[in-house]
Amino acid sequence: MEKVRKEQENLNITEDITSENLKEMPYLEQVLKEVLRLIPPVGGGFRKVIQEFEFEGYRIPKDWTVQYQIAQTHQESDTFPNYQTFDPERFSPENMVDKQKRFGYVPFGGGLRECLGKEFARLEMKIFASLLVRKCHWELLPDQNLEMINIPSPRPSDGLKVKIF
Repeated sequence: MEKVRKEQENLNITEDITSENLKEMPYLEQVLKEVLRLIPPVGGGFRKVIQEFEFEGYRIPKDWTVQYQIAQTHQESDTFPNYQTFDPERFSPENMVDKQKRFGYVPFGGGLRECLGKEFARLEMKIFASLLVRKCHWELLPDQNLEMINIPSPRPSDGLKVKIF
């Protein structure tokens, strides 16, 4: 969090955030990508098989409906070593793991049916996170149940208690 805070301080934003300011927040972008990798906004989706194929020894016929799970995709150890660890450096310009494997990073789905609102959602997240870091100091209160539930969207089952100071 300290690295995000430093990046924000270095921007010295005194008025409303502009689109130019948002472009100058590469580390915040990396953090948000890692958050979306660990906790994708949707669980997955369904697709109709358009051509028969084999997957791990199983024949999948044409016209079947299959389900994909985004969280499982983001836990592929080939793409994301130590996938259980929060590591924004995965998305640094040097690493760019989100670009290494087609459909390896798909927090908003992928292909023709990718979420239409994904760029708006990313924009909202970036503005909110920037304001939260620049204007507030906060910490999670201890002894919370941080177990996640995913319906209708991911969130801590008992809410999230923070101290703002």
